[in-house]
Amino acid sequence: MRILLAMVGKDLRRRLRAPLATILLLLFPVIFSGLIAVTFGTGETKVPKVRLLLEDRDGGLVGQLVMSSFQQEQAQKYFEVKKVTDGDASMIEKEEATALLRLPAGFSDDVLAGRPARIELIKSPAQSILPEVAEQVTTVLAEGLSSASRLLRGPLDQILATPAGQSGPSDRNVAAIAVLVNGTMARSRPFLFPPVITLETATRAEPGDGKKPAGSSGNSGNTVFLFMLPGIAVYALFNLADQMMRDLLVEARLKTLRRQLAGPLTAGRVLAGKALSTAVLSFLMLLILTAVGAGVAPSGVSLAGYLLLSFALVAAATGFASAVFGFARGERQGTTLASIVALIMAFAGGSFIPLNSLPAAVRALSPYSLIYWAADGYRRLVLDGAGVRELLPNIAVLAITGLLLLGLSAPLWQRRLLRGELS
Repeated sequence: MRILLAMVGKDLRRRLRAPLATILLLLFPVIFSGLIAVTFGTGETKVPKVRLLLEDRDGGLVGQLVMSSFQQEQAQKYFEVKKVTDGDASMIEKEEATALLRLPAGFSDDVLAGRPARIELIKSPAQSILPEVAEQVTTVLAEGLSSASRLLRGPLDQILATPAGQSGPSDRNVAAIAVLVNGTMARSRPFLFPPVITLETATRAEPGDGKKPAGSSGNSGNTVFLFMLPGIAVYALFNLADQMMRDLLVEARLKTLRRQLAGPLTAGRVLAGKALSTAVLSFLMLLILTAVGAGVAPSGVSLAGYLLLSFALVAAATGFASAVFGFARGERQGTTLASIVALIMAFAGGSFIPLNSLPAAVRALSPYSLIYWAADGYRRLVLDGAGVRELLPNIAVLAITGLLLLGLSAPLWQRRLLRGELS
């Protein structure tokens, strides 16, 4: 054990003499996650409003209903409606509006009578997205009025049948209309309720209080930073492990490996020392990144879950690097192969792009990515307050895969060392 520790100390001292590569790998996840958080997670999200000009040439009941629908509290968050008279296309540019919605004369009479009616929408050519929003909302409005006109055809016909000169329907007619409306709604209920699509929102409570979400720190920038940091940090950790295991091939090229094997060191000890150095440096890097993330992470993170997941990740990164460079024929081939495989695992694992934004074909590859299991575990640990029980699948996959890769690559390394292929 003393010899192994001496080998680990030698490797760490070598890194301290030329620390630039290690420092860059350490800074990469922090800088990258910070830039994403600053870009997408800070400040208040402000939704641009659709500035709509409404020209009501009808002045009837339906036109008033359309105007009142845009004055609802929810609609006012997204629409700014201004009523105009004698509007034309030039007013859109003059008022810097998104679109002009025109209700023609006799529109209410046509809708109530079930006759064909038309809504006119003039869109601004100077804008791209908001006019499309206005068009979609106008389409929904037209379809809603059309459906209401057909659905309430019976009651509407009863109302329109009021004799001319009478101020309003009699009590008997009112009762009959109410019965028709109730019957129409009753017949429509199986088709309208329950809705096909419902929106359900929920927040997961922090352990112990039942109120505050576990991943909530009061700042959306912190949340974005915590969401991005695990995936990028795990990717950087795999790159660091690749650099450490690559040292065996570098030492073979520099002929220093031959001097080690000429001394009282077996091939197995040399390999074990390099694997232990890789694991120690990877864990040190992980601790530093953890200290950075702890500054914005919520309290109550499971320490046991973090430690078990971290040890499993270190085993997986060490085993992966050992397998790649153990099977590679040379330093250049191993470096290329490790970079490509790690990058593929990072993309499939959601390090750079959230998994729900990836194509289904890429998401299907995610369970085969070690980076996915590690990044998912840390995100659930920090953002969802997961404990050891919830993280057991992630820990098991990482630990078993890492130990298996180490076991498969160790005989290959030893055979190459004993044959002198590397030294």
